[in-house]
Amino acid sequence: MNRVAAAFVVMLAAAPVVAQDGLMTVPSGQTILPYEALWEDHMNEGASGETWLILRFLAPGISKHGGDISFEVAAGDLDFICAEIGQKLADMTGGGVDQIIVNLLDKPLARGQRDPEVTQFMNAYRIGEGVCLWE
Repeated sequence: MNRVAAAFVVMLAAAPVVAQDGLMTVPSGQTILPYEALWEDHMNEGASGETWLILRFLAPGISKHGGDISFEVAAGDLDFICAEIGQKLADMTGGGVDQIIVNLLDKPLARGQRDPEVTQFMNAYRIGEGVCLWE
């Protein structure tokens, strides 16, 4: 387990937003399950790169096949996850995070893969002055 994934597990276990069964209830009222935390280095042409923290959660309520949570409603959940988990995890791991990506999926899917049957909602954030800033 890499250092981000280990910190993610430890932080989630102690977070007041996560129940003992690992499920999390977010502002929309939907229950989601932490799925994956990744630390990715992205290189820019001719310059040093950026480090992205990718936080992925299973959220069956967003499914286009029977879900009842729209992107407009889930956008608040994405902001909440960035603030309550992403920002705190970035701080716990030394802060070297340039961007936090929060991804909700209705079913498991490997990062970078495409499947038209999987519903995904995603937002990207920068951390500025101690808050998540939507990009």
